[in-house]
Amino acid sequence: MIRRSPVLVGAMLGAIAGALWVGAHARAAAARPAMLADCGGRIKTVVMHYARGADFVLPVYRAFLAQHSAALQVYMVCPDRAALDELREKLGPVPPRLVPVFVDHPITPWSRDRWVTLLPTGDSPRTLLSPLGEKDAAIWPERAGDSRVGADLAAAVGVWRAQRSGLYFDGGDFLADGKYLFATRALSERNIQHTLTDHDQLLRALRQTFAQEPILLDEGPDHHAGMFMMAAGDHRMLVADPSLARPLFDPAGSEAAALEGGPDFSSTTQERFDSVARAVVACGYSVTRIPVVTPVVGKNYLTFVNTIIDAAPAGPTVYMPAFPGQPRLTAAATAVWSSLGYRVCPIDCSSVWTKGGTVHCLVNVVERE
Repeated sequence: MIRRSPVLVGAMLGAIAGALWVGAHARAAAARPAMLADCGGRIKTVVMHYARGADFVLPVYRAFLAQHSAALQVYMVCPDRAALDELREKLGPVPPRLVPVFVDHPITPWSRDRWVTLLPTGDSPRTLLSPLGEKDAAIWPERAGDSRVGADLAAAVGVWRAQRSGLYFDGGDFLADGKYLFATRALSERNIQHTLTDHDQLLRALRQTFAQEPILLDEGPDHHAGMFMMAAGDHRMLVADPSLARPLFDPAGSEAAALEGGPDFSSTTQERFDSVARAVVACGYSVTRIPVVTPVVGKNYLTFVNTIIDAAPAGPTVYMPAFPGQPRLTAAATAVWSSLGYRVCPIDCSSVWTKGGTVHCLVNVVERE
């Protein structure tokens, strides 16, 4: 007879219990859907919005769509056919696979914030997860209409599912990459003391919804994640840095006048961006810094990380905001992305950036190959 000591038996039982817990935890995580990552894979399907009079988005749409063949599926959400006709007339040639989705209610042109994409799991299809509600929906018909777009798309496309979250969020409050889901301070502000009581409850709610581990960036800048950080693949992250922009910013450039209160190169603002870099490093990422200019008042950033990443046939590609009035900043940002192995396709965002968003805010990626 082989005799085992109580200590050895206890250790073995502990190891077995631990293995069972790890297995159960892994199965639970696998059952939860992951949010579609902002980097990785060739872009297959995107959603964009157009409403009559939203001419400011057309230069960005034109430049972005010109880079793609008919292989890209574009769902263009429009309030009605008149909006589509205006888009086609003003935009010029459009991809053959542009499919209109008429929703019969007002919308804004900002598609990225309306919902986030959850990847299919074993028992659920690709899901468009919409927030609990839209800010100012009671007095802003377009934002109220935006809250319905996820369901509109699911009904029109047929193979997607619409779901409503128990949390308030903008899609831009999140940046997904690999095992992590980074969430901006706005997510906490929208929900703590509104839908939840504290940060612990918020973290639990995120873990119950998403397969990725949530990282709260409560000390970061007061804007969408894509305005100050972007995943670059291979566990690399670009984080914006005002100090890199300060010697390159041209106060006589055409964009300077639109920065209310002037550019903000204060130590307080610098610390917000630095806190994001520290949080990302703590998750095991290598961090590359890239210039950014923020205003003293408002959220119109001169940013180079509000991008769309694509594993294009020509090689890893980034559709990067560009600012003709700030050529030194644009050149420096291009060099940063190029140093990481990306082919840079600049998108002139002169017409949109003053409204608080650029490329990533206007193009919502739904599927990647």
